Amino acid sequence: MLRLTASIFLSCVLPTTFSFTSWRHPKTKVGSSSSKCQDFYPDSSPLLATIVEKDGLFWPSSSDNADPHDCSNDNSEEEENVLSQTLDSVLKVYATHSEPDFLIPWQKRHQTTSTSSGFVIDVPGLGFRVMTNAHSVEYGSVVQVQRRGEDEKYEAVVEAVGNECDLALLRVDSLLPSGSDSGDESVDSMYALPLGSLPSLQDEVEVLGYPAGGDSLCVTKGVVSRIEMQEYAQAGSSLLAMQIDAAINPGNSGGPVVNEDLEVIGVAFQGLDEVENCGYVVPVSVVRHFLEDVRRNSGYTGFCQLGIDICFLENQSFRKFLKLGNDVASINGDRSRRRRSTGVMVRSIAPTSGALGKLQNMDVIMAVDGIPVGGDGKIPFRRGERVDLPCYISSLFEGDVAQITIWRNGKEMDVAVPLKRIQSLVPSHFHNKPPPFLICSGFVFTALSVPYLEAKDAWDDYYSDNVSYLLGLVHAPLKQPGDEVVVLSQVLAHKANLGYEHFMDLHLLEFNGVEVRCLKHLQQLITESAGPFMTFQFAPKEGGRFIVLDRENNDEATRDVCAEHSIGTPFLFHTEL
Repeated sequence: MLRLTASIFLSCVLPTTFSFTSWRHPKTKVGSSSSKCQDFYPDSSPLLATIVEKDGLFWPSSSDNADPHDCSNDNSEEEENVLSQTLDSVLKVYATHSEPDFLIPWQKRHQTTSTSSGFVIDVPGLGFRVMTNAHSVEYGSVVQVQRRGEDEKYEAVVEAVGNECDLALLRVDSLLPSGSDSGDESVDSMYALPLGSLPSLQDEVEVLGYPAGGDSLCVTKGVVSRIEMQEYAQAGSSLLAMQIDAAINPGNSGGPVVNEDLEVIGVAFQGLDEVENCGYVVPVSVVRHFLEDVRRNSGYTGFCQLGIDICFLENQSFRKFLKLGNDVASINGDRSRRRRSTGVMVRSIAPTSGALGKLQNMDVIMAVDGIPVGGDGKIPFRRGERVDLPCYISSLFEGDVAQITIWRNGKEMDVAVPLKRIQSLVPSHFHNKPPPFLICSGFVFTALSVPYLEAKDAWDDYYSDNVSYLLGLVHAPLKQPGDEVVVLSQVLAHKANLGYEHFMDLHLLEFNGVEVRCLKHLQQLITESAGPFMTFQFAPKEGGRFIVLDRENNDEATRDVCAEHSIGTPFLFHTEL
């Protein structure tokens, strides 16, 4: 498993540590191509220069030094009010986290507390909500928010969480209006920050939040350094991200990043260890997608993927092998124009992908919705900028259909591919649920997940051969919904499992000769089994561990183990057959 040379940290203040190690993880009505492309390439009109810089902050122009013939000074008081309202709408988020122990799945770890940032936003169809980062409220048993300059804390309810984009929405009934007049002065005074447009490189921005080093609101100034696909540390997903040179420190998580017009152009969410002046921001385009997803589906569902593995076509010999000429007719509709043939080759297709049966291995993807794909897998974004093809796919929604121009067997053709959210065989999150498990005669089985591997220090320099094998399954494709990698996590000693106590981190393949799909399936096989013995075949199929247990004593042994270790129930499942 590859790791970044400088690890990503999530900028949520914790009392014991300020960094989280990053890891890599594999990852409606049909609209017209033109409308989808227009959403992907938003109009970036110049920002209005209504705010001036003073003492490192953006402030309304001072009337003392103003030109008396300048009519804009008449609005200085209004602009000052907008600035004050903007700062007042940035809240401090307090959370108490009760995270489960992924190695002892029936227990929770010691509670931890954190502080981060959030801001008020008006969500269509929902009303006023507080936006923050998903990692700021992960496994939050108690979440509260606090206004600037006040001592009172307000209880918040986590309403939607998007781990892939590291965003969350909080409902604060006692603070935010629900759409009707509340009569409460503090409620009516709340101001929802407007969303702006994606900034250009070198645009000046300000990060608002409550980072470590103080209790009051902090404002940090910087410029946009780059905008491209980046790994989001919270779930290992790759989405469009904005890099700025302003410091994003622990506690800045969830705080708004605003432009000169005090419009939100992103949400602070992570930084890089050992790298100065490098902060990452969830761009406003991803924020809008998250909000639209919540509006359409009454909750977060995720980002779409093509579900294919591609191969770059920068080598001329490879291109000739695929019968790609030096140039082909333009895919932009003007057949009189000629261009150099480009694209990427499909190497494999996920079993749950919408492209299954539409695309084939060795197909060359030349364009998606009329957007040409380069031999390096990138597409044009803005003037002088290019991004990876998945950046455009992630801007669409489940149910949308992508018109893909391909090169197959020496011919160009168009294929309509429905887009889906591709689930992983090894999940990066259990979405604030405890990990599933099953206990059988002291054998503790669980579903392989990224948090489990993190608890095993799988991305450190030293780990066992068994963990190394499990690490290689992270990118394995999901064959059908509900499938899990069932792992023997540990063995709780009992006379029924003598001689097996040291077994751990083993991938279970078969029970009594039947392939095991998931924990629920394993329980069903155990319940329906007949005969005196239960057999367990672990990976690899040839030469792997083979274990035999007594079936007739299984129930008694399981009860004894659960009683000895104060385990309330011998199983917990997430999936059904």
